Amino acid sequence: MRDWARRLRLDPALLALLVLAFALRVPIALLTVYHHADEVWQYVEPAYGLITGDWIKTWDIRLGIRSWLIPLLLLPPVWIGHALDPAGELHLILPRLAMALASLGSVWAGWALGLRISRTHAIVAGFVAAVWIDFAYFASRTSSDTLSVLAVLPGLALLTRFRDSGLARLAWGAGFLLGLGFIARFPLGPALAIPFLWAGRGDFRKAWPALLGGASLAVLCDILANAAMGQPPLLWIVRNVLANVVENRSLAFGVETPDWYVRVLAWQWQFIAIVLIPCIFFGYRRYPMLLLTALAVIAVHSAIGHKEYRFILLGVSLLVLLAAIGSVDLLKWWMARRACVSSTKALAMILSLWLVASVQVALVEPFRINWTVGQAPLRAFRTVRAQPGLCGLATYRIRDVPFVSRAMLNREVPVMLISSEAAMRVTTQRYNVVITPAEHLSELPSDFRFKGCMTREKPLFEEHYCVMARPGPCSERPGMLEYNTALKRMDR
Repeated sequence: MRDWARRLRLDPALLALLVLAFALRVPIALLTVYHHADEVWQYVEPAYGLITGDWIKTWDIRLGIRSWLIPLLLLPPVWIGHALDPAGELHLILPRLAMALASLGSVWAGWALGLRISRTHAIVAGFVAAVWIDFAYFASRTSSDTLSVLAVLPGLALLTRFRDSGLARLAWGAGFLLGLGFIARFPLGPALAIPFLWAGRGDFRKAWPALLGGASLAVLCDILANAAMGQPPLLWIVRNVLANVVENRSLAFGVETPDWYVRVLAWQWQFIAIVLIPCIFFGYRRYPMLLLTALAVIAVHSAIGHKEYRFILLGVSLLVLLAAIGSVDLLKWWMARRACVSSTKALAMILSLWLVASVQVALVEPFRINWTVGQAPLRAFRTVRAQPGLCGLATYRIRDVPFVSRAMLNREVPVMLISSEAAMRVTTQRYNVVITPAEHLSELPSDFRFKGCMTREKPLFEEHYCVMARPGPCSERPGMLEYNTALKRMDR
């Protein structure tokens, strides 16, 4: 490894951290399906649709409130996966692995921010970015939240290097990455203004042209991506604001009080917060800008009624990185009063404590429910794909709408959405396989036979999905029950 590091001009410790990070991310990418359904329906599904010509269009897509940039970025791994395994799931796995690979930039960012202080700070910050559960789990998520973090963290590291060296190319790179983070999740805009102002200050000759030029390139990428799909430039942002702020569509998915994020972090960190908060304070003394940015992310999203933990992933990541950097200073402060501990043992101790803390967070609620999200639906689609003579699929009285993803089903058969027993009994010739919650099995016609139930352990908000099938072909067309037609009728 040291020889490779010399050839790549990398510190061997950094190379080891990158290998460790990827080794942790690969099994997470393989064993988890998604954290939120948007990862499939809003990003992988459109990419799959560009390849096959058939995909499920949710209300977001129909209203045009999403950028095409992320689906187009995911298009290569989805295309390669579908080409290599046209009947399987490789097109679902490769995008997650691609995101995991891109997430190594976060490890480098932690290393770079720590290295401005000392190599020990670099090792600890890089190690935490490699193993802390928020970094490792969310790294492979094909979502705008993850992409924003993967872009912004290296961008912030480049900003600090620009402040140290004044090299314009670093400002161009930082501006591009922060601009990409904004395009991925535009509500981060107020928070991202803080590092821009910190780096640019009053330097209107060198800093601002490069910073704004880099950010403009990121915006140009978004404009070109949407233009390629026939969409006007940046209109998706206007439509998103109108839908979620003016029409309050997002409030239909739940509203929380302004202190919700603080309560969730307290629940997730639990007793670990007793140590994390002092470490964050020590880290703040090194990087005040990072703490201000993190708090701005949380404050802006606290003011929005609909809240989800993934929305503040950037803020949480910055707090954890600050705590990692501050933990070294806290340890040195402690060691100065106890000379009996060597620096090597102290480093091993602090790395071990961070690893134990990460495992603790990962294995208890609320985080533990993330490990099985989406597995029951995916197992249901696997059972559907295994049915001989599959000619049509219907979902019956499933409350999770949309439930069907063409990318997850990966079969060229008609798909229908049925919500009443009367409609079920008069349309059975249009499909021969049905997915339904366990409590509605008795409502299916007698010629449907039980093929299996996918019982979820966690989370509780997912249903017990069961698959039923009947012998014989499909002799009628889907009609008004066709899935996209039904979604449009339901405005879902």
